[in-house]
This record gives sequence, C-alpha cells and structure tokens, in this order.
Amino acid sequence: MGIWNYVFGGNKPEERAIPDVSLQEEASRIDQQLNPSLDLRKPHFAGRSDSTWQRIFDRIRHDYEMEGYQDALTTADNKYRDDNISIIKLDLQADIHEAEIAIKEYLKEIDFHINSRRKADLHDLVEELESRRDICLDRLKTMEEIKLDVIQDTGTSTRIVLAYKRGFNKGLAALSMANIIHRNV
Repeated sequence: MGIWNYVFGGNKPEERAIPDVSLQEEASRIDQQLNPSLDLRKPHFAGRSDSTWQRIFDRIRHDYEMEGYQDALTTADNKYRDDNISIIKLDLQADIHEAEIAIKEYLKEIDFHINSRRKADLHDLVEELESRRDICLDRLKTMEEIKLDVIQDTGTSTRIVLAYKRGFNKGLAALSMANIIHRNV
C-alpha cells in the first residue's frame, strides 16, 4: 500500500474491524445473560472530590466489580489482575496519606485559632473550634483503621479485592462463553 492510498483511501481501518464488531455484540449479549443488572450499574467514583476525606470514600464506593469485568475483557491475564489490585490498594493508600496531611495541617490551624481566641475570651468560638478539632481527630483515627485494613488485607481492602476479582472472573466467563461455548463448530 502506497502513501497515496494510506492518506486518501485504500484499506480503511473501519473495513478491517467488521468481524470484531460482531464478536463484541455477541460478548455484550452474553454479558446481559450473565449479569442482567449490568446496565443499571454506574461507578460512584466519577472524578476527584473537593475533600480529600471524601475522596477516600469515593474510592471505596467505586464499582470495582465492573472495573474488574472490563479489565478481563480487555486483558484476560491473572498477572494483569494482580497488578491492578496492587494499584488499587496503592491509590487508596495515597489518598489516605494525602488526607492525613491535609487534616494535620488543618488541625494546626485550628489549634492556633483556639489559642488566640481563648486569649480573647471568645469561649463559644473556642468550643466550636474544639468540636471541629475532635471531628478531625476522629477522621484521622478512621483513616488509620482503613490504612491498617489495606496493609493487613482485611475489612475495606478485602471488599475491594473481592469485588474486583468477582468482576474479573465474570469477564473471563463472558469471554469463554462468547469465544468457545457459543461458537458453532
């Protein structure tokens, strides 16, 4: 194929992709049979939240089953699955670390305001600031628990890993159904 045909015509990529479209349609049909609620699922983690604290829970609530399913359809390899699980855990740990830094900086600001407002005899404001500090300390404790769950593969971490593996296995099953079982030989 010459440069002229490549630029102005000839074998277009759309013409070569026709067999793949029918295979994708078959896979979609089998997806619906294996998982009828597939269309109803929407990932919760659509982007980055304004709050670092909220971002942790956005990541936890993300639809990892659907992510695992889609990953299996694109790369059906157990090493790839295990690498993605590690990446998911590392991303969660990074979000936790970022939130810890932000909350600790906020706590320093609160402590400064508590001390200065206490000197000005603003008791009601000091009580409100102390309440805010207690909330932040509780959040730090919760993040420490989640961090331990990730390190020890318990709790929240187990939920994420199981959901991802379940989705990945469903994707592998859909591939087998589309490519092997429903093929007329």
